[in-house]
Amino acid sequence: MSRKKPQKAKLPSWRDLQKKHRSTKTTTKVARKRRLVMVLRGAFALFILIAIVAGIFGIRYFRQVGAKPPLPEPVSVEVEVDFQSNGVLTKEWLETRLGKTLDDDIRGIDVQSVKDQLESEGQVETVMVKVSLPSRLVISLEEREPILRLRVRNSEGIGETLLLARDGILYQGFGYPDETLRRLPGVTGLKLRKSGDGYEQLEGLGSVAYLLDCAKAAIPSVYRHWQVIDLGDWNPELNYRPSLVRIKSSHIEELVFATDGVEDQMERLAGILEHLQRNQMQLPVFIDLSFGSEAVIRYN
Repeated sequence: MSRKKPQKAKLPSWRDLQKKHRSTKTTTKVARKRRLVMVLRGAFALFILIAIVAGIFGIRYFRQVGAKPPLPEPVSVEVEVDFQSNGVLTKEWLETRLGKTLDDDIRGIDVQSVKDQLESEGQVETVMVKVSLPSRLVISLEEREPILRLRVRNSEGIGETLLLARDGILYQGFGYPDETLRRLPGVTGLKLRKSGDGYEQLEGLGSVAYLLDCAKAAIPSVYRHWQVIDLGDWNPELNYRPSLVRIKSSHIEELVFATDGVEDQMERLAGILEHLQRNQMQLPVFIDLSFGSEAVIRYN
């Protein structure tokens, strides 16, 4: 019986070796690529997680650092009023006019509003208002000076006395001594026009105020007897003969002045009265000084 020859082991060909080498090389590249992708994904996920955690802690930190502590309740600062006036108005008058404004916190006071409110009072000509922290409200007034007084009837038909300042403002006086008001001559013949609760300003009263000033300075003994100033023939817009000021007096029943040449008329009146006194003559009841350099004198 014949014996089979043992077959020799078949050696791989160079093609098989090349094919195997290529397969191993290809598998290795894919695995490495996959691993790289997984690593990158893991790193990115870790980065996102770290960013989220850092953001949460950052937000909490900045909220704690940036949170403002609650403001303390403001402490109300009471108003201390420093009040001055060149006239008769008092601090008590001021308090009645400003009312609850003085109860406010000093930091809430509207300076312009206080100024406007006080200057709406006829007796007040100008006002200076300022706040001096921490608590002082400084108010300084300049008052109008009354030169005449008059009686009017208010909306209820009740008679009341108003004062007339030299700038033509009519107002209710406050704080004047009775003696001061009694010394003021009354005035009649004015044409008044209503304005709200009061009256419009009378224009051109400066000539009348100047006449009164000259009389007080030149003939005070005569002026103190003047009782009523009649402005029925006074015209502030025209400087002509009918623009007259008639004065009722307890000394001489009636004096008539023109609104121009006042100094000459006062000097002429002083001369007439001196002549009458020197010659022990009776006082006339009427003297009209409005005729230039002449005077009309009438006795009973």
